[in-house]
Amino acid sequence: MKNIITLFILLISSYSHISFANEADSTTVRFTVENAWIAEAPPVSKVMVAYLTINNQSNQAITIVKAESDLYSSIEFHETVHENGLARMVRYSELLVPANDNLELKRGGKHLMLFNPTKRLKIGDTVTIRLTTADDTFKIISVPVKKVQY
Repeated sequence: MKNIITLFILLISSYSHISFANEADSTTVRFTVENAWIAEAPPVSKVMVAYLTINNQSNQAITIVKAESDLYSSIEFHETVHENGLARMVRYSELLVPANDNLELKRGGKHLMLFNPTKRLKIGDTVTIRLTTADDTFKIISVPVKKVQY
């Protein structure tokens, strides 16, 4: 019985170590986020949009491969492209932030599409989004919901 308890403790310790190792990765992230906001949408809307500026503070390009939040079923990288007088949406699998530069996600350009909110979000609410890079580091950001201003 003592061996079983010892084995159980070792297994729990190993699992905790893995979990904490992933959390520690967030300290190596080489980018910051500024001016993040989510546009308030009508109560029945199943899609919202987020804008932000990602600043790469390193000498190497950073590739963001995933964005996720507990408040949405999925988050995708999109861009509004204007061709021949028409606007269309292009979906990307990743976002590239050049070395020592920034990437502005803005209205009429690249942005985050947030699908199927789990609750109605209104002005003043805050959404937590996790941005994960290709080298498996991540940054967790808090993004306020704001009124769209034209």
